[in-house]
Amino acid sequence: MNKEKRFNQEAFYINILIGLLFIAMVWLAYQTIESQRESINTEVENTASEFETRIKTGVGSIMSLHATAGEIYKNRQIDHKIVSQVHEVNVQGDFVLDNPALSNLTGFGGIEDSKKVVHEMATSLALTKYFAIIKRLNSNTVRIYYASKNRFSTSYPYIWSDQFMWSAAMLKRPQWLLATPVLNPESKLFVTPLHKCLRKEKILVTIGHPLYDKDGFLGSVNMDIAVEKESAFLESKNLYGGTYVIVNSKGEVVAASGLDGYNAKVINQVKQLLPSEVLAGEVTNGELVSVGGDYLYVKQFENTPWKLYYIKNKIDIYINSLYYVGMILIVILLLFRVKTLIKRLSSSRDELERQALTDPMTKLYNRRYLSEITQHLLGLMRRNNSKLAVVMLDIDKFKNVNDTYGHQVGDDVIIKLAQTLQKHTRTSDVIFRLGGEEFLILLPETGVDGALSLAETLRSEVEKLLLTLGDEIELRFTISIGVSEVLRDEQNFDAAMTRADSALYKAKEGGRNKVCQAESR
Repeated sequence: MNKEKRFNQEAFYINILIGLLFIAMVWLAYQTIESQRESINTEVENTASEFETRIKTGVGSIMSLHATAGEIYKNRQIDHKIVSQVHEVNVQGDFVLDNPALSNLTGFGGIEDSKKVVHEMATSLALTKYFAIIKRLNSNTVRIYYASKNRFSTSYPYIWSDQFMWSAAMLKRPQWLLATPVLNPESKLFVTPLHKCLRKEKILVTIGHPLYDKDGFLGSVNMDIAVEKESAFLESKNLYGGTYVIVNSKGEVVAASGLDGYNAKVINQVKQLLPSEVLAGEVTNGELVSVGGDYLYVKQFENTPWKLYYIKNKIDIYINSLYYVGMILIVILLLFRVKTLIKRLSSSRDELERQALTDPMTKLYNRRYLSEITQHLLGLMRRNNSKLAVVMLDIDKFKNVNDTYGHQVGDDVIIKLAQTLQKHTRTSDVIFRLGGEEFLILLPETGVDGALSLAETLRSEVEKLLLTLGDEIELRFTISIGVSEVLRDEQNFDAAMTRADSALYKAKEGGRNKVCQAESR
């Protein structure tokens, strides 16, 4: 083979290699663009889900607080002594309870000499011990409070009356108006438009729920959320430099990140900051869609009349992708591998977090959560000079169920029991599945008499249950229950649980399908 022929052949192979490398680079560029688009989509979807979870937590907290307020208000034996410390402070009839160790209560127009009002004040003061719990669950919350039509309010965190007083001006604000029967005749949970706090330095949105008794409207439990905190949350999630905007039904910007012209100190109208073609975009069902020179993501939240918009310029994606194309192919392949591992680790982490505190079958709390909540419940019991009852129960002859009908039927029995326990306990009660067929219920603000009454109700309701297994086979089952009360000098639940367990054993020995009280220590 002469040199010229050999050279032409080598050039041919080099040209082929160049062509293959070029094709590989084009393919790599395309894959990199798609990968970045997918990563952005994942970020936005996760951010939207996390934000929705924050709002669901707030809504759930207000619903729980509303239910708790209702339960407290029904308690006609609630201690009224603390109300006597509420006093008038000026000639206009303003009145306060300025004692951080007790609560933060302010009002106007004079204290009405009424048993109902005194009872309502006592209810709101008893309710404040739950405000701190709600605040810990909702880091975006500025203030949690109860507002009464009888012209007073209790709130958390504590603030002195010389810095804030519940005044007549508050009755004109949306968080009060939307609670009243005039604007909320169905007494539903409400979410306000944006409004400024009294000092004008923060923009807030309020989630609230009216409270009624048999005689009518009492007031509402409310939670104020700071817009700037929601925007800070979006900013922390905005890793790809896009634009996040959350808009309410009035066209106001609830929160934003990367939005030109946005100012968290004022109420912004979205139509002045986003183009009309973006605002006209339909919900995108969890996917980035192409709109002109941008990618767009739109999500409608379930719990609030809010929408999330995410906008990312396509050119930014192309430029960033070209940068990655210039890297060594091995490095790029390794990064793809790392991404896959991160996805797997993220999936595993989410699953572990879900399993950490709950039982996967029944969705009840597990032993780990029991160890976490122990000191909190004991602290509340001592601080409020209240009682705390323990109920232990398990399913009678559960092994026979498994042996006779199989473990799937056994699982169905456990799930049915868990649902019955949730149906017939209060929102403030805490239910655990300790393992197998064994369950535990902690009853705050409840002595042994109340616990025995609840236990008998549970025993009776379970006895009525009927499971149809097919082929016209019907299955009934019963439970045995042991009840005890946590003593004031006990540092944990161990002793009380042991006593309840002994009472449970006594119920088993006494023929099952019984409720037994633990013997005094």
